[in-house]
Amino acid sequence: MSEEKKDELVHLTIDDIPVAVPPGTLVWAAAQQAGIEIPIYCYHPKMPPLGACRMCFVEIEKMPKPPQTACTTPVSEGMIVHAKTEKVLKARRGTLEFLLINHPLDCPICDKGGECDLQDFTLRHGPGGTRFDLYKRHYPKPVPVSDRVLLDRERCILCQRCTRFCSEISMDNGLVMISRGFRMEVGTAPDHAFDSIFSGNTVEICPVGALTATSFRFKARPWELKRIPGVCNNCSVGCNARIDVRVDKIMRLMSRTNDAIDDGWLCDRGRWGFEFVNSPQRIRTPLIRYNNKLEPATWDEALYMIASRLRNIADRHGAKAIGGIGSTRTTNEEAYLFQKLLREVIGSPNVDHHHGYFSGPRDRLTGRPWMMTNSIADIEKASHIVLIASDPYQRQPILNLRIKKALRGGAQIYIVNEGETELDRFAVSKITVPQNGAGMAAKLLLKHILHSEIANPHQYEDIRAKIQGEDESIRAAGEAFGLETTTQLQQLAGAITGSGRAIILYDEMATLAPGCEDLAEDLQALAYVTGNIGHTGAGVGPLFEDANSLGARDMGVLPDALPDYRPAPEKGLAYNEMLSSPDIKALYVMGANPARHLAGRPQGVPLHYTLQTSPENVAVPPAGTLAPNLEFLVVQDIMLTETARQANVVLPAATFAEKDGSMTNVDHHVQAIRRALRPLLGAKADWEILVALANRLGQKWNYNSPQEVLLEIADTNPFYAGLTWEALGAHGVRTQEQEVAHA
Repeated sequence: MSEEKKDELVHLTIDDIPVAVPPGTLVWAAAQQAGIEIPIYCYHPKMPPLGACRMCFVEIEKMPKPPQTACTTPVSEGMIVHAKTEKVLKARRGTLEFLLINHPLDCPICDKGGECDLQDFTLRHGPGGTRFDLYKRHYPKPVPVSDRVLLDRERCILCQRCTRFCSEISMDNGLVMISRGFRMEVGTAPDHAFDSIFSGNTVEICPVGALTATSFRFKARPWELKRIPGVCNNCSVGCNARIDVRVDKIMRLMSRTNDAIDDGWLCDRGRWGFEFVNSPQRIRTPLIRYNNKLEPATWDEALYMIASRLRNIADRHGAKAIGGIGSTRTTNEEAYLFQKLLREVIGSPNVDHHHGYFSGPRDRLTGRPWMMTNSIADIEKASHIVLIASDPYQRQPILNLRIKKALRGGAQIYIVNEGETELDRFAVSKITVPQNGAGMAAKLLLKHILHSEIANPHQYEDIRAKIQGEDESIRAAGEAFGLETTTQLQQLAGAITGSGRAIILYDEMATLAPGCEDLAEDLQALAYVTGNIGHTGAGVGPLFEDANSLGARDMGVLPDALPDYRPAPEKGLAYNEMLSSPDIKALYVMGANPARHLAGRPQGVPLHYTLQTSPENVAVPPAGTLAPNLEFLVVQDIMLTETARQANVVLPAATFAEKDGSMTNVDHHVQAIRRALRPLLGAKADWEILVALANRLGQKWNYNSPQEVLLEIADTNPFYAGLTWEALGAHGVRTQEQEVAHA
């Protein structure tokens, strides 16, 4: 630590232990740093102090009316704190004795037993008995406050953590305190439901067993669980999670704080969306189609059939008659091996994944497809947050909480969207545009700025020329938007120009809508022109959908690019082209379900874009039916999906919880996925299947683990240069920072 930084610290002693902490640190946090336990109930490090439970008493010299609450008292230079004096210990015993007056002693049947703060603190700090001999309070139990959360009111100690989370973090007021005095209890507001997509966090932060999850209630005891660090597989944020396992079954997912990504929270989709891992519908053996029926087979039989049929089709039609559709949920290592199998082993350039290929120009900063230039943590440092055609609440929920954290810090939110979003109620300005109008809204923003006095006429000549070339269509769009909307856009342009700390985010799927082909390019140009790129609290970029959407692209699961986005020697067919081209005779699908995207798609509408309202009198192809010209279809997946039911060979794969590997999240954090379970009997990890098939096709792939594949990726892909399994550690590495700085 530099001398300058040392001088900025506040020095104090706690129980005769010297401590140096930044100004503003609370006494409780300073004690934690010194390894001194001060018990807390109401305090949570992600919420403002409350001082309601009176459990964290300490004695501070030269302060009036001791003891003081450690969770509300900031440190000061020279402060002397005592955490174990008789006065302090007596106060804690008194607090615990009051809490236990009505709290039921039902630890043997309480789900919190074994990890309950009240239980632990009573053993360490509390009285061994009670002076009260009255009957304890009883309520009908449990009360379902939602479909997922149950409330045992008599266990509640009124710490208010759950209600404060709802009011201050998720800001949806799902749970509130009802009544006053000794009748106070937790509940929902009249005529309101607890339907928050963040409800599971209230269960986790409850220090006792008052709030429990229906999915875990009476299912296991904490000491029976094996706890493995993991990463949520449900969206592109990549929230860190702890996977709790009992007898090769996931019992629950808990948050695992990574401030750079999730800030310590999980959404309900991530917390409870793991049942597919435990599902009895999992495929447990390879399947081969005989007489139009899928029949169980051995791995040797399945791999032999795949290798022989692919060779036969390549001999008769050429290797280009074979296509591969990859996944946005498999690991980086598996995506890398998948494209390598198609390109180097089979010899086909046809490889892509759902909404993987984006036409048009690429990122002017790196020459690669569009990526977020800021980090997730930067969002809370922004003064202005602009959401264009995006709804993080629905698609990247924990980013929604990060935006609300920025809002509490003073950030202004602007929303440009054709529909309603959850964040509308917090926006300084909600700008409603016509359907598919986000593209023209971006051009109008650029035009307002380039025509203002702020813009230097000698700068950004290429951007200026591009906008001037589209002047007629921009003028027509402005007329269609109307005066109110164009005025709002003009005000937004002025706001982000003068801010210096604006972050502009848009949904990746919006770039595929008609008229939005230039959306990504125009928004990055907007960030450049307004000076909102390349420094803290500023940036621009897309919000991806799936867990490894960005990783699949980095690994070259694209028709026109190799790993690291090097141009492919020969451009292959894109996702929708492979599913409709009569030239494709064999299709290898790994971890994807294209038949689902085919279902109900109007003819002439690209697969990667779904109309919100289908045109009338448009013929609809048979739901989920792949192209009839296919001679051979291989599907590698965990379930018998709509696509797998049409396959000639089905290979059972392992889930994210049953293998090692890495994934890359929305802001280019590369994180380790660690095996929490033994693979389902009969299933194999995708990388193992790909290695086995490559060897059947005459190659000599000798990868023994995903860690070895990662080393090869690091040697060939500058984005991942120097990465090792050990370097990823517990919280991953954000590799884009080095790449952007270099660019």
